[in-house]
Amino acid sequence: MAERKRKKFRRHDRNELPLLNPEIRKKYLDKEYILGYGHTVALDEADRCILCKKPPCTPSCPVNSEMEKWIEQIQKQNIWEAYKILRKNNPFSSVCGRVCPQERLCESTCVLTFKDNGLSVGIGGLERFVGDSVRMSGIEWIDEREPSTGKSVGIIGAGPAGLAAAYFLARKGHDVVVYEALPFIGGVMRYGIPPARLDRRALDFEIELIKKLGVKIKTGVKVGQDIPFDEIRNKHDAIFIAVGSGRGKKMGIPGEDLKGVYTAIAFLMKANVDYLDPMLAPEKDVKLPEGKKVAVIGGGFTAVDCMITAIRLGNEAHLIYRRTRETSSAKDEEWDHLAEEGAVFHWLTQPLEVMGNEKGEVIGLKCIKMELIPDEKGGRPRPVP
Repeated sequence: MAERKRKKFRRHDRNELPLLNPEIRKKYLDKEYILGYGHTVALDEADRCILCKKPPCTPSCPVNSEMEKWIEQIQKQNIWEAYKILRKNNPFSSVCGRVCPQERLCESTCVLTFKDNGLSVGIGGLERFVGDSVRMSGIEWIDEREPSTGKSVGIIGAGPAGLAAAYFLARKGHDVVVYEALPFIGGVMRYGIPPARLDRRALDFEIELIKKLGVKIKTGVKVGQDIPFDEIRNKHDAIFIAVGSGRGKKMGIPGEDLKGVYTAIAFLMKANVDYLDPMLAPEKDVKLPEGKKVAVIGGGFTAVDCMITAIRLGNEAHLIYRRTRETSSAKDEEWDHLAEEGAVFHWLTQPLEVMGNEKGEVIGLKCIKMELIPDEKGGRPRPVP
């Protein structure tokens, strides 16, 4: 009887994604600073995956991405089939490979991490590699589409949810029209995430693939203002409403209406697309700071995006957050990246008031130190003064 081949667990030799030098990357607002895997490194990283029969990573993914199937295709050097599997459940692999918090989802359940402080397979980097490889291959990609149903669906909103719905509905054979209030497509992927973190070529590529399915996207159309909702309802057999997270809000502390205090959405919209809309941003105008001292309040992905942007505009950037780094919701590695770029962190710090001068301009921030107390139900610790 032939001896059964034992699986080799490569727990500690993960290939990390390369980064641009901090002194170089912080000079460019529109240059992606986390570089992707090359083909040789991607193949080596894919070979670390042992292709579990019951992989814990797949159910840990919100879109059930079937990692074991498409990573196996990388091992077989079949990028085309890997992308086909990825697009079965997700039209934005290139985007998710860059911005999804894999370390808290699929990578956190990788079996390589179960013993000896092992390191997971670089699932996010591999997902990005597949999408980028197809995009840069020069070969036209066309998704399969079922025969026409004769049914029509109207979608309100061309952000991640609206575009994803359009993609799946179109593949099922339905006619789809998307109505977008803003003059551009992509929602928060375009106006919220800085190009330094999400290459617009990757975003535009996957949007174009959705259009190739016959999806029509009408921009600059505000439902209820430019066109009545009833008119859209009467045009289609079904309506999907995907209007996004809504208008930016401030904290409700004294001084937040001073000149130079902005909501994150207004600041990022101005920096990323040079456009403001009262539907999302309460500010009528935003003057991007350059060569200033900037305070960013918060500790999540949006705060990271604001810090990335502020630094690349040439500012001294300070993060003010009422919790700790360990209890923040951003990626741990992103704090390291910002530290390399000279960011200053004020953990366990809660703003109380924005200080201003006689001209109504921001001159400082009054804060109080906080501490974390355990939650009685075992949840997230609470910050208290």
